[in-house]
Amino acid sequence: MAFLLVMYAAGWSHAEPELVRSDQVVRLGISSRTFPATNRNDALAAMRVWVDTVIKERELRESVEVALYDSVEELRSAYEQGRVDAVSLTTEEIMLLGVRPDYVYIPNQDHGFHVRYVLLVRRDGAVADVADLTGHELVVADHQRMVFAGFWLESLLADVDGNRTGRRLVDQARVAKPSKAILRVFFQQAQAALVTLEAFELACELNPQLRDELKVLRESPPLVTALFLFRPDWHGVTRERLEEAVLNLHATPGGQQVLTVFQSSRMEKQPGSVLDSTRSFLERYLGFAPDPPPGEEPS
Repeated sequence: MAFLLVMYAAGWSHAEPELVRSDQVVRLGISSRTFPATNRNDALAAMRVWVDTVIKERELRESVEVALYDSVEELRSAYEQGRVDAVSLTTEEIMLLGVRPDYVYIPNQDHGFHVRYVLLVRRDGAVADVADLTGHELVVADHQRMVFAGFWLESLLADVDGNRTGRRLVDQARVAKPSKAILRVFFQQAQAALVTLEAFELACELNPQLRDELKVLRESPPLVTALFLFRPDWHGVTRERLEEAVLNLHATPGGQQVLTVFQSSRMEKQPGSVLDSTRSFLERYLGFAPDPPPGEEPS
């Protein structure tokens, strides 16, 4: 969904020539960690179609500057210096920035906006507990919603060997689609898979036999992986119009097309407290609780 917002902004600069621009510039910051890991070309094509539609339907006139940040340090500097009006980032990064917003904007799927990770094994397989993963291959689905899956896996394996090097005990293979990870375990080509619970449930709906042959060995707490937020001190008509457009992606044919590409149904505005459980997870398993940057109080 962060990529959605990148292309949303980029699309504004490709508006129809007759559209009159205002002198208002919206500055969006995008963390590269929130990009989809695969099918970027397809997503880009869908976004450009949608952007053209939205510009015409809503007559958006503001210009947009987009900055991509590959490190937390760059993102922190831009935020502290006021060089971004809104930013798309992970919950880990918002902690590192020391920001506690009143509201955040989260992509919602049919099951909600939380993500749960699961370790899947065969019911008749050799892995009966996490410790049994040692020396076996674990297949990991590699996409944007898996951004905290490695942290969770590491915490499980740390309980086995008593330190944070636990993930080295397991051979990991990465695949682009959750279905591939699940089927490799089903066909006994790997001992375990790490996917989202939602991906496993969808696979079971399509193939009920999967539930008979596979089981959930461990399940993570519900997490919020990525979000979009506005600077607390940015107000005015432009912000209101941008917020309205973000929250109404589902209301236009083009927006629905993009949401389908990203397997989401809409964007939701939620209180900042919705991140509390994810913060607790990161504080517990990563061993830090970042303080706000000097001179900045939680918003």
